[in-house]
Amino acid sequence: MHDWGYAPTLQALADDLLGGTVTVPTLLLSVSNSDDVVVEDGFAFLRTHRNLLEKSRRRVETHRSLNGSARKIAEEFARELTVVCPLVECVGLSGSVASGGFESRDDIDINLFVLDGAKYFVYAVALLLGLRVAIRHRKSRGLRKLICINVLWTRSQCDPFVRQDRSLAFELLHCRTILGGARFQRVIRANPWIDAFFPQLRETPVLDLPRPSPNAVGTMVLWIGRHERLLRSLEQSARLLTKAAYSLSHWLRRRDPIAMERLRFLQRVKYPYEVFQD
Repeated sequence: MHDWGYAPTLQALADDLLGGTVTVPTLLLSVSNSDDVVVEDGFAFLRTHRNLLEKSRRRVETHRSLNGSARKIAEEFARELTVVCPLVECVGLSGSVASGGFESRDDIDINLFVLDGAKYFVYAVALLLGLRVAIRHRKSRGLRKLICINVLWTRSQCDPFVRQDRSLAFELLHCRTILGGARFQRVIRANPWIDAFFPQLRETPVLDLPRPSPNAVGTMVLWIGRHERLLRSLEQSARLLTKAAYSLSHWLRRRDPIAMERLRFLQRVKYPYEVFQD
């Protein structure tokens, strides 16, 4: 949690413990015997990370007032994406919206589970729809990126995952499905190694929206998905275009040391699933 830049509330820590959940009183009893963990104002943090307390307190407060609108934007995006691109099997919230620390300047992070052979085609569609969402909400949010595609997993990448560690398990623990909850549950069942880290993930209820029917564009995309050579051609073109956009975005922020350090951190913790690490 500290690696991701926040100090958890006591309830969040009790819910997200390695090995399973405990009650807050049980957690407090354990922490009272620790020289390393500090409890203050309902938050827990390592003594060496007191600097995270004020930021985390502020983020929890803003999350209460802003999470509803962020969730609404995410649901709007998920419906529009699956209507025009049914090759997406599951849409999940990630990042600060999912972990309970959303601020107005944050992106709304999205995880996508997609069919094999469609990763970059889906990514291209998602970027275009994300731009449309930003334009639609420019009066209330300003003209800036709102939707960030955090990671895309294809079936072959996650049934099961090659990487099997607590960091990936933690990412999955904080994935809150919007659409395609049944698919997410199948991913968890295909990865029993997660139980060694967060067995509570298997018991977490999945609440998601009904999946909308594809529109005319979505019907065409389904047809393309059934024609391997055509999909492969579009996939190759989409990868070139999205790689150019990705590279330009990071080149524009090359003089921002905080942004570049964050990029390196994300590439490291997502490896080998960061979007262009294949």
